[in-house]
Amino acid sequence: MSFKYQAFPGMEDILPGEVEKWQWVEEKARSLFSAKRFREIRTPLLEPTELFSRAIGETTDIVHKEMYTFQDRGERYMTLRPEMTASVARAVAEHGLLKTSPNLALFYIGPMFRAERPQAGRKRQFHQIGAELVNVPDRDPSQGAQGGDLTILLLINAFLRSVGISRLKFRINDLSLINGENGAQVRARIRDYFESHKAKLDPDSLYRLDKNVLRIFDSKVPGTKALADALPWNDVAPPSGHFLELIGKLSDAGMTVEQDPKLVRGLDYYTGVVFEAASASLGAQDALAGGGRYDRLYAEIGAPSVPCTGFSIGMERLLMVLEKNTPSLTEQMKDCRVYLIPIGEGPGSPEAAYLEEAALSLRGLGFLPEMAKPSLKLGDQLKRAAKAEVRYVVMAGEKELREGLYQVKNMDLNEQKEVKRGELFYHLTQQQGKTLV
Repeated sequence: MSFKYQAFPGMEDILPGEVEKWQWVEEKARSLFSAKRFREIRTPLLEPTELFSRAIGETTDIVHKEMYTFQDRGERYMTLRPEMTASVARAVAEHGLLKTSPNLALFYIGPMFRAERPQAGRKRQFHQIGAELVNVPDRDPSQGAQGGDLTILLLINAFLRSVGISRLKFRINDLSLINGENGAQVRARIRDYFESHKAKLDPDSLYRLDKNVLRIFDSKVPGTKALADALPWNDVAPPSGHFLELIGKLSDAGMTVEQDPKLVRGLDYYTGVVFEAASASLGAQDALAGGGRYDRLYAEIGAPSVPCTGFSIGMERLLMVLEKNTPSLTEQMKDCRVYLIPIGEGPGSPEAAYLEEAALSLRGLGFLPEMAKPSLKLGDQLKRAAKAEVRYVVMAGEKELREGLYQVKNMDLNEQKEVKRGELFYHLTQQQGKTLV
């Protein structure tokens, strides 16, 4: 018999045992982004509906079909955020963050909401990790500085590599001609092409033909996709020299890059380089992350115009890929999971307090400690540790407390060693052959 109250379809609970995987990935993101001088930002889940309709575009699938929108008691139209870039832009503009800093490097981690059909790796409440460079141009020849597009692409590559993603490929395109000074002529040529094949377009694409022809490239209908594949891109919007130079730099950095002229992304605010990061582990729907340059978004929502670029990563899809990886996410996490067993009378025993202190210290140094219940027998505790797939068990009883020691057991090697109180972190990292910080 099922329980009366259940979570809405596509909005799922993240339970103990699973949530630790999320924490591991989130901590990897925070560590890397902070080291790259990005600062975290958090925004409300609810925003004015107009923010997204203006920023994302009325004809996009997100605004047209997928937003959770309602009127509140004050008869204001509110929307659960479907993406984060517009929310970050609103926060930056509202609080005048660019008045105290010439540019910003920001990152975020949190839930988004879209009313679409749930499928593998795609939920109605889903989670993203993302980063934004605000008021950072694509290039600044006078400073000889690395452009924002290259910076953001190297960052997302570094993060995905840091969590162990293999077989990573980047699809990349340049929308600067389509959305630039001569964008109207380029779009007209694209519209003329699809107009000449109008009889073969699906109903949604016919709607998009009049409203925003670029959205036709979002279609999943086989016939429409075939038409998009056949469009003569080198005649319509040939790649710029700068774009080809960017691809060369990415290849020099060891990234696998594929130029894809059909990649236009599902948001209207993109104006330049756009990209997707894909993993072969996901099958046909292989997009893992995406982003691009958006130089007109701030002006669109009423703020001064500034050049920007950014990306977002879908957490659910990322976790799917990591579990299929070699080593899997579970195997990678073994190095940082520690099971602590107090051998004493109960939760309030001196032995338990002694190990709780160690757990707090290890947590601050990048480990994921888990405290065992002291009431169980040691043999049962070790069975639980093995079932939890941890690599290290740290134990302390009356003798260890008195002498300032720990008993540390490597579950993989079935080896146990006495370790002094001040050397626990050093011992664990030396066993791994690396440090966690």
